[in-house]
Amino acid sequence: MNSDCENCTLAYRCVPSAISAKELFRFTNIVSTNEPYQPHDKLFEQSTKADYLYVVKSGSFKTSIQGSSSNPHVNGFFLPGELIGMESMAGNNYLSSSTAIENSLACKINYRQLGALRKDFPLLSDLSVKLYSQTLALSQNILSCVSKQSAAQRLACFILILMKRTKQLNQQASEVYLSMSRQDIASHLGLAVETVSRSFSTLIKQGLIKKTNRLIYITDHSKLQLFSTH
Repeated sequence: MNSDCENCTLAYRCVPSAISAKELFRFTNIVSTNEPYQPHDKLFEQSTKADYLYVVKSGSFKTSIQGSSSNPHVNGFFLPGELIGMESMAGNNYLSSSTAIENSLACKINYRQLGALRKDFPLLSDLSVKLYSQTLALSQNILSCVSKQSAAQRLACFILILMKRTKQLNQQASEVYLSMSRQDIASHLGLAVETVSRSFSTLIKQGLIKKTNRLIYITDHSKLQLFSTH
């Protein structure tokens, strides 16, 4: 599809931010934008050749790892502006599979051709370090969530992380929309689905959140933060 990078509202967080408007065509030649995906459509499969990075344009995606057990482990969720597949670029194969959670759009970047552009655009190297750092920081935050002994603490931590990521797109955001299923949240946090349901009830009863279907409103951010750490 034709690239709309020049007019994209997410460009300031993405690769175009490191390339001048005059030279932007060199990037748009290696990216396909606004690729549509429906729920359960795959971006890529675990263990297949890793040739592309993906940027979420709208909607959301998840990544999962198939281990020795029958059920894959959901190891990540990705929101608009976030890159998918970065951890696989050091090797030849994708380390996980990625699937659309809802009707979504994604941009597909040829990673090897992107690497070649770094010779002419030094800021791309700086941006790469920044993006890798953000990916590592998110991984550490998720590990911190999973290490919580209380299931309700894990869920509170997860909601706070989603809120922070949502606010990067909308500074006025006071709500979190959970596009992912409870089964996926449970897998992500290492909990049973029934435990996730009880944990939502705990947070609601304690007055920390309100919930309407998949929409979460944090009623007291400071108390929820304190709850998640104690």
